[in-house]
Amino acid sequence: MADEQPVFPPELERHIFEICALGRPVLAPKLMLVAWRVKQWIEPLLYRTIVLGEPSACREGYPSFTLESLLSTIRAKPPGFLAGAVRNLSLNPSTAGYEEILSACTAGLQNLRIFSIDSAISGAHALSTLKQLYVFDFPHHLPDSVFAQLTHLDVMGCPPDTFEKGDGLDIFYTSVLQMQRLTHISFSDDGYTPIFLRLLRGCAQIQVLFYYDACKDDNASLLSQESLVEDPRFVVLRFKDLPEIWNWVDDWHTGVHCGRDYWYRAEQFVRQRRSGEIDRRQCLMSSEAWMSCA
Repeated sequence: MADEQPVFPPELERHIFEICALGRPVLAPKLMLVAWRVKQWIEPLLYRTIVLGEPSACREGYPSFTLESLLSTIRAKPPGFLAGAVRNLSLNPSTAGYEEILSACTAGLQNLRIFSIDSAISGAHALSTLKQLYVFDFPHHLPDSVFAQLTHLDVMGCPPDTFEKGDGLDIFYTSVLQMQRLTHISFSDDGYTPIFLRLLRGCAQIQVLFYYDACKDDNASLLSQESLVEDPRFVVLRFKDLPEIWNWVDDWHTGVHCGRDYWYRAEQFVRQRRSGEIDRRQCLMSSEAWMSCA
């Protein structure tokens, strides 16, 4: 009688293959060759995180995508394939055809880094699954319900010109108030500084308000506001204090897969202020503090 080969339960077998694919996604194509059932399990994981337009940010062990290859996949796969697979998406401002990509990937998208979200994008209404949004131009045209699940918001650009002509900042503030799950918010332009204190006072659930100014090193006026400085949730970082090799897209990628991104560093800094490890009024994060909070 021939020796019987051990057989794993399908659930355990699938779990093992998924662990391998998630640990080193670049191996997914080879794993997919093992058997048809394995391909069915693993192929969606190949598209879990997509970075386009930033070749330098492609991490070792993770697949790289081109615009052409991704559009080809969208058009070749059944409708809804990428929508059910993609969880993290980063699009460079120069990425052409991003409307088609975004529309195809929105159903299960949780983490999005993008320049702007055009109101004409058919999939924009489906962004209600988003938990983290990194955007240059905040999409004020979208209904507040789109951001109901949002926990992290990074507004990387300056306020629209219309903000200077009316109550634009009030409109933005009201939008943030509707984001009941929002715990982390960050800005890189001083055009938003007038509402920092209002945000901290009006949104009790906010754990971190992170301000990293790419254009100014002198924040004397901002740092003179005692009520703002004394709030341990308020963290300021000057670009000149960042390591020269720092890359924001790479940091985003690290956060997606390891959870050790700039949000994590800011959280550690806030914790140290609350505990008294550092002066509670020390809201300015030095390069030493930045590195020690990794």
